[in-house]
Amino acid sequence: MNPFTRFALFTVARDAGFVTLAAVLLMLAFSFDPALALEVGATIALVFSVGLLARVYFLTEERLERSEVWRALPEEERPPGDDGRRWAKGHLELLLLHFAKGASGFAGLLYCSALVMALAGSLAQADPAPSQQFVNAETSQIALK
Repeated sequence: MNPFTRFALFTVARDAGFVTLAAVLLMLAFSFDPALALEVGATIALVFSVGLLARVYFLTEERLERSEVWRALPEEERPPGDDGRRWAKGHLELLLLHFAKGASGFAGLLYCSALVMALAGSLAQADPAPSQQFVNAETSQIALK
């Protein structure tokens, strides 16, 4: 793996890690309502995915040269020439799209989990507890004696 590829992967993975940390902390803050906590996590993952797509959309060769990935590498480790910049831009685009795909898939999973949790909660509230079930007249007269 060449230095640009390795550093780009670690940079995007670090960004994803920070977003994950923020999402987990917010989900813990909303842990009193599990369905809401899952929705919060899913929304954060979806916003991160859209942010990555925006980075891909606005990425040009000039902006690549101003990016953290490009600037952090020493001059001799950067891909040389115009062809190298085009290769680096294409590779960074694919990497960002890969992470965006993963984040949006995870968001979909969290949204589905939130839906299941919300449905399970509403079904549990709709079913009366065994102590609240209808008691027939014979049983109620025995309880009164």
